Amino acid sequence: MSNSKHSDNITLAECIAQRDRLQRIIETSNLLITEIDANGKITYINPSCQHYFEITPEDCLQQICWTFIHPEDQDRARQHFRTLVARQQTTDTFETRVLHRDGTVFYLLWTLTLHYDDNGNLHSITAIAYDTQQLHQIRVKQQVQEAELQTFKLLVECAPDGIAIADTQLRITFANQSFCAMLGYESLIGKTVPEIIYAEDLEQFAQIASTLQQGQTVRETIRHVRRDGSFITTQTSALGLYNREGQLTGFASINRDITAQLEAEEELRQSEQRNRTLLTAIPDLMFLLSTDGVFLGYKSDPAGNLLAPPEAFLNRHVTEVLPPELAAHVLERMTALQRSGQMQTFEYEIAIDNHLESYEARMILLQDKVMVLSRNITAQRQAERERSAMQEQIIQAQRATLRELSTPLMPIADGVVVMPLIGAIDTARAQQIMESLLYGVAEYKARVAIIDITGVKVVDTQVAGALIRAAHAARMLGAEVVLTGISPEIAQTLVHIGAELGTMKTKATLQEGIRYALGSTHH
Repeated sequence: MSNSKHSDNITLAECIAQRDRLQRIIETSNLLITEIDANGKITYINPSCQHYFEITPEDCLQQICWTFIHPEDQDRARQHFRTLVARQQTTDTFETRVLHRDGTVFYLLWTLTLHYDDNGNLHSITAIAYDTQQLHQIRVKQQVQEAELQTFKLLVECAPDGIAIADTQLRITFANQSFCAMLGYESLIGKTVPEIIYAEDLEQFAQIASTLQQGQTVRETIRHVRRDGSFITTQTSALGLYNREGQLTGFASINRDITAQLEAEEELRQSEQRNRTLLTAIPDLMFLLSTDGVFLGYKSDPAGNLLAPPEAFLNRHVTEVLPPELAAHVLERMTALQRSGQMQTFEYEIAIDNHLESYEARMILLQDKVMVLSRNITAQRQAERERSAMQEQIIQAQRATLRELSTPLMPIADGVVVMPLIGAIDTARAQQIMESLLYGVAEYKARVAIIDITGVKVVDTQVAGALIRAAHAARMLGAEVVLTGISPEIAQTLVHIGAELGTMKTKATLQEGIRYALGSTHH
């Protein structure tokens, strides 16, 4: 039992010692270590701030972190931070400048760790920064206490970007795990940098090496070869390393894999190109509106026809741009669209350049906006009207032809005309019979008009009445009407219905009627 308690006491002591040792490391480190809340306020900063800002940790607390960044870098830093949060990224490295009170500018490489709560909201940020000039002096600073070196090594090893150091012969002497994993190797130590550079980029790499040997820093995009033969594209920042005497001792590089980013950008570019091509090919006018009816964007049709120039309607409400009746109709359709979620289709007419143009509109929801596609159908509607008018003319001509065919009237001798009737006789045809008979009697100055009903199978009260009225009308023009072709069945029907043919002559056959008419006219 005593041994167990003794073991627990040692463990607790070790924990306290480790905590104190870590605290000393942080407090004495030359690295700038800080904690920042979600609003950008500094909640902790180690004493290194006095070196970079000449401000005590107490004076830094609750200040906004952006105030310490160089004014020319603040917008870029803010935008980079927003991008990290939008992507829910948890780690990142970022280089920026900070401004000392005396005007000295420090270039710091930040390693960021972003902390989120269970709902995905940013809670705080742990930021560790080191002066990038240390990379130039890394070989001559071995006297720096082991804790600082260990912290620096930990930062480099845990960095998400690939970090490598090469000697003056470009042989790799250090590569962090991220860089090894990036290229598919367990270790890169001993390899030369040209071995891991894509063959087509070796000439570019030679120019980079020449620039570094001249004491300049480089930030370039270059391709590296993976172990399996594939390649990746990296954003590489490189600089020369120098000893205390100013002699070049090697090179350091930070490499960020941007292959997926470039592929996504290329896919986005191609997608945008496809969308632009499709939009250009669509013959419709397009308007993007807010859900309350404000014009936000547009695409004109190939003819470029618009009711007003863009500056006259963009960012304005439909009631300020469209005729009142059309504006009210558009708003009504927008309400129906938002209520049902179903596409709304409607037609409208509008005057453009003193011409009345017809349009067919389709209205759809596009996320939190309303898209209206409007197609000019003026020519289509004109063609339909012309086609309808032509069809009406054809129908009228057909009716006239049918009328002539259904009520033919033929002159067979001077003063004698014959109208043979076939088929059923309704009210409309009875009127045609009368019109044709009277027109023929007048045109041919007929004294006898023969109506032959041999081809009429049914004679009812309506037919009999029509024949009697036609005979009376012809008599008023001075012509006698002879009815021929009465079959025994029709005769029985006429007697049964009590049809009074009056003074109208009747003959059994058309031949008898013709003989009668010729004899009558000779007298």
